[in-house]
Amino acid sequence: MNVRHYEHLYASNPDWQPVLEPLLEKILTKPNHGHFPKWNNAYESLAHLKTSCFDFSNPTVHIGIPEELDTSESDKIKQILHTLHPWRKGPFQYFGIDIDSEWQCHMKWSRITPHLGSLENKKILDVGCGNGYFMLRMLGAGANTVIGVDPTLVFLAQFYSLIQSLRSPINAHLLPVAFEELSEQINDFDYIFSMGVLYHRRDPLEHLQRLFKHAKAGGTIILETIILDSDDTKELIPEDRYAGMRNVWSIPSPGLVCDWLERCGYSNIQVHNMNKTTVDEQRATAWMNNYSLINFLDKNNLNKTIEGYPAPVRAIFSATRPV
Repeated sequence: MNVRHYEHLYASNPDWQPVLEPLLEKILTKPNHGHFPKWNNAYESLAHLKTSCFDFSNPTVHIGIPEELDTSESDKIKQILHTLHPWRKGPFQYFGIDIDSEWQCHMKWSRITPHLGSLENKKILDVGCGNGYFMLRMLGAGANTVIGVDPTLVFLAQFYSLIQSLRSPINAHLLPVAFEELSEQINDFDYIFSMGVLYHRRDPLEHLQRLFKHAKAGGTIILETIILDSDDTKELIPEDRYAGMRNVWSIPSPGLVCDWLERCGYSNIQVHNMNKTTVDEQRATAWMNNYSLINFLDKNNLNKTIEGYPAPVRAIFSATRPV
């Protein structure tokens, strides 16, 4: 994995190159994770696979078809893909190999899409994009350009290991940077998605203000987050962990999220689809065999976390940066 991945991005956005290139060069030439050589080796081991067959419009993202591999090679490729564990977002099918991710992300996507306008020819930013599953679904829905931001290097390896197999480049690019590092020059997006991020931010208003700055006038923010299922305007602040997670700083009620969005200058603020996270949507698999949701719920009461807090309920919000 190297800076050449971004040549296509710079060709269509030359003003971005001066601010992105030094940052990406630093990250990719001196990665800060000891497993990066292993992940990069997996990426290079898959470089010979090429296909013109893909489908980003179905619940399972397809790249390649089974007939393009023989059985012995398929087993080898599967082993290589397993070295990129954990696969948290998906599912994918790669040359007929089913990658059964921890999250069944198509379930979340099906809850979001009824509240979207057309993504046809849109420019989209996906903050906290993980391995790019949703980025590819956005392309499948007609988006022109999708930029993902996520600093986790194994997700970078998963994304580029999969899409390098496509004979023709696609206009989706994953930047391995923290959202806070992203220059405000990378802006003018028709849609910005922030899914599963807000509750990990010490200062949620700062995050919402940052999203605002990257959107174009009239652009839409799609926010998906864990919420406190309450009609009151209040928040839960976990004492230590929430559902086993250390870095959950605040779980707001829908009303409080709407107040935050209004204070940050958004208009046309709407709440969509409050949905309890189930163990059918998030669970351990052979591709992510660590602890998952079931391990962090009270075994005697699945409506509570092991810490005694309400079990995760997620809501979708949409808002507009005014013209």
